[in-house]
Amino acid sequence: MTDDHAEIRELITDYALALDAGDIEGCVQLFTADAEMAVYGRSFAGHDGLRKMFSDAPHGLHLTGVSRIDIHDDTATARTQVLFVRAGDLQLRPALYDDELIRDGGQWRFRRRRCQFITSGGLSDRPEVAS
Repeated sequence: MTDDHAEIRELITDYALALDAGDIEGCVQLFTADAEMAVYGRSFAGHDGLRKMFSDAPHGLHLTGVSRIDIHDDTATARTQVLFVRAGDLQLRPALYDDELIRDGGQWRFRRRRCQFITSGGLSDRPEVAS
């Protein structure tokens, strides 16, 4: 594994830890200024859009699993398994994060993140509703 792989894995970890700790600004800074995040069938762009989305997101715990990382010079893609445990009712939401990353100022940052939930019908922009 290269240093780039380790730095990208650390970025993915930093995202989960910052978000779960309520460190919205720390989470936003992991993204490029023009970044986009797609989740729940919606898209949030730029630091202001991300800040709003993180502020409104349900609280819980993001357990990150295996990541597949492919690096191409100063850009990379990653796919990561995530299990989100929602605070309060402890509802489980398994998901895959697909990332486009860029080396920005010597650091890896998210340029685009997409979260798709793993449901009984396959990947979906929305989590499965418990019955």
